[in-house]
Amino acid sequence: MTLKEFQKKAQFNSHELLALSRGRLIDDAAFASGMPIALLQPFHEIASIKWDQASGAGRIEAVRRNRPDDWLYACHFLGDPVMPGCWGIDALWQCLRFFAAWRGIAGCDKALGMEDVSFFGQIRPHDRTIRYAVDVVSAEISDGETLLTGKGSVAVDGVAVYSAGAVQVGTSFWQSDGAPCPAISRQKEKPLKARITYDEFSAKTSFSQAEILAVSQGALVKDAPVELGLLPSSLMLEVGEVHEISFDSSLGTGRIVASRRVDPGDWFYPMNGGVKPTALAIDAVWQLMGLFLVWSRNAGTGRALGFERVEVFDEVTRNDREIVYEIRVEKLSHAGANGDAFVNADARVFADGRLILSCVNARVGCHRGIRYADYPLQNEMAFGGALKIRTDGGAA
Repeated sequence: MTLKEFQKKAQFNSHELLALSRGRLIDDAAFASGMPIALLQPFHEIASIKWDQASGAGRIEAVRRNRPDDWLYACHFLGDPVMPGCWGIDALWQCLRFFAAWRGIAGCDKALGMEDVSFFGQIRPHDRTIRYAVDVVSAEISDGETLLTGKGSVAVDGVAVYSAGAVQVGTSFWQSDGAPCPAISRQKEKPLKARITYDEFSAKTSFSQAEILAVSQGALVKDAPVELGLLPSSLMLEVGEVHEISFDSSLGTGRIVASRRVDPGDWFYPMNGGVKPTALAIDAVWQLMGLFLVWSRNAGTGRALGFERVEVFDEVTRNDREIVYEIRVEKLSHAGANGDAFVNADARVFADGRLILSCVNARVGCHRGIRYADYPLQNEMAFGGALKIRTDGGAA
């Protein structure tokens, strides 16, 4: 179809979105593609898209049909499957990118940031319909560059689970402040010979790649508490090696420096135009904060809770060699009633020394004594369900 025909439509089905992602929907080369494909497809239809010229505001609603066998549940987390929060973040960016194309704004496809992101629910394997919505509140043009800003929300089966006070995409990235990338000292990789105790785990000041993989599989600590938060496994594991992890209990602050080598054959490049999804860098920050909670002797089930602000300065490509994460823990606190632990941190992500992303006041919680109780197909994996407090040490 022509660009004008594309702009007249108010809804798009799965076949049209698939054609768009393959560059076959619009005959104008500037708008031919841009949507992620295959495993990274964010949604299956555009339920509604509109623009009011008089008020300068618009709205887009997109729908994803959830499946119990979606690939992401198999690796996030082992025995505790929930949809990674980063994919909700990415879907809101993709909604705004689609809106920009629908409005005829060429090149407005760069994720620039989000503000006031809160997670107050989760998406589980047995949930059915995920609805992403972005209310577009401004379209700013300056020196030939365009910045779109909207307010976003995510709901599952009619229940709100995420909100974002500001979602932004544009035609160029923010200018970096030139923050220096932290130096790292790489360990000589050694195979694991045996599991370690929880005391030994908490006494470590760094973790090898083999140890990180073991944490993701629940295979590193031999005397772990009943609930010990895990890292994601397989395709969702974004941490390669932790070079430094520390905590000053007198100040309540800490620091994590970690890295991940870039493989030109990484799974996401063919599905995302040859660049790494920005949302994965945010998830890496949450993963490292979750590791910090476990390492600092806080047993429980870990959950990302949101962040105050993310700003994006560049992308990771196949040509990069290494990603470095710097996490500055600003506060570790505990809930008096049940001992739940919460960590707040600021973070920076670098690729080959250049600043890619900064995150202010990221939040992760470690919740004690919970289990899944209402998944309709009960089994030893305890897929999905509502979180219930244990009242007798085991039964809900």
